[in-house]
Order: sequence, then C-alpha cells, then structure tokens
Amino acid sequence: MDFKLLMELRQYLSVAHHVPGRIRVKFSLKLLGDPRAKKAMDQAGTRDLPPAIYSTRLNPLGRSVVIEYDPEAVDPNALAELLTTSDNARFEELAKELKKVLLPEQV
Repeated sequence: MDFKLLMELRQYLSVAHHVPGRIRVKFSLKLLGDPRAKKAMDQAGTRDLPPAIYSTRLNPLGRSVVIEYDPEAVDPNALAELLTTSDNARFEELAKELKKVLLPEQV
C-alpha cells in the first residue's frame, strides 16, 4: 500500500460504509482526472496483498473500492480515521502504525 500516494489523494476519498473487516471507500469524480490515481487504479489488481488484507474490489462506475481485511490485525478505527482525517500529522502517525501491520518488511 502506497501511504504517500494515499495521503496525497485522500482529499478525494470518503468512507461510505464500514464494519470491522470491510470498508467501502467512495471517491469523487475529480479523482479520475488525477494521473497519480489512474496509475494506482491500473496497478490495483496486479499487486500482492498483505496477509491482513483479504481482498479489494474496485467499482469505477460506483466510484468506490471495497477493502476486506482482518479486523484482528488492522484496527478498524485507525483505518477509518486514516482515510478521513484532515490532520497531516495524525495521518502520518496512523500510516506509520498501519504500515507496521500491513508492510512489516518495509518498516
């Protein structure tokens, strides 16, 4: 997961629905015009997922992505806050915590 890119694009994201283990993130149409987002969407199905992420499903017509994850490994509240906070320092803190869980080989 590219947390730097997520931080740059999070202005286009909102949490539509979230229960522990499954989160649906909506994205604005403006996201589709951002070249960084296009690259990320093109790569979405080609990357191996971390063990704590079971699946991701992109729905371009519905402008959403569903992420199914292990709520025992990924704190549901931290994940939701990561996607919704407008505080850059808090985002960095949450991203660092989640990176330890999702990408321990990169920490």
